[in-house]
Amino acid sequence: MKIEKLFLPIVFASLASLESSHIYAGENNKGTVTSNIDVNIKKPKIVFDEQTYDFGKVFIGENIQHKYKFKNVGQGELIINSVKSSCGCTAALVSKKNLLAKEAGEVEVKFNPGFYIGRVSKSVTVNSNDPENPRFKLTITGEVAEEVTVNPKRVNFGMIKKGEKCFRNLEIKPTAGIGIEIKKVESPNQYVTISRKSDTEYQIDFTKYDYIGRFNGTIFVYTNSKKQERIDVPFSGEVVGDVTYYPENISFGNIRKGLDVKRTVIINFVSKEVKIEKIEVEPGNLNYAMSELNNMSSKRIDIKLGNDIAIGKISGSLKIYTNSTIQPVINIPINGEIKG
Repeated sequence: MKIEKLFLPIVFASLASLESSHIYAGENNKGTVTSNIDVNIKKPKIVFDEQTYDFGKVFIGENIQHKYKFKNVGQGELIINSVKSSCGCTAALVSKKNLLAKEAGEVEVKFNPGFYIGRVSKSVTVNSNDPENPRFKLTITGEVAEEVTVNPKRVNFGMIKKGEKCFRNLEIKPTAGIGIEIKKVESPNQYVTISRKSDTEYQIDFTKYDYIGRFNGTIFVYTNSKKQERIDVPFSGEVVGDVTYYPENISFGNIRKGLDVKRTVIINFVSKEVKIEKIEVEPGNLNYAMSELNNMSSKRIDIKLGNDIAIGKISGSLKIYTNSTIQPVINIPINGEIKG
């Protein structure tokens, strides 16, 4: 009896060990089969003849066009999902979308230099079902030059005191050896006069502006270049009096009645002799408080709504009286609306 008791557990243990060994081997074999299946899946692979194209040196007005050739060197079918380009480029697939093994295709890229100057680099992304390179990046690069260079590209007169003259220099330089000439330089702005100082230097004068405020305009440069027949040079600046202020319009927007809301105006004194003599605010249920800023040449005026202000639209002004002969009164509009 004792021998039977010992024999049975040994048999069951042996069977269990065999079963466990069989299950493990089966799982291992199953994993091997799955791995073999993965290896045998036919995958596409996209390969381009070139990834980067350097177009060298071109002038503004010349368009660049290039075709990138590629091939499906994999075993599976290659599917081109999309072709996307960065700003300044257009790209398109000029072959079929689905390519079998060893079939070839093309991506055509067009680049318009536009206002780009100097070294430029643009990219095109080809999205496909290639598992290794689903987003293949192509690059088009080169140098964009001008037949006529203008410096500066924008003329900034800055701040000009009313009644004073101001001028800026403008360099207009054709590329040597290609027969480019400057035919005419002018501006329709009545306050701008242009004079030629040398073969490449021009003086831009701004005079007799009757108003206080910002101004802008354009200088037109005419050439015999077919690529740059006319070059537009914008200009801007500001004519100031004895006092400058910001903002030029006080807006409370739409606010609910009872809210403690204020707006601030900063006053800067261009002339140290100018002083504020009086301040008036309309309508009368608006309050103001003036204080000096750290630099002593500026003041701060805070405008607050009174407690008795009625529901409805606000329409008024902040009037600042000074001893300036140029700006005796500064009138800043006030607007807004009180909601119930």
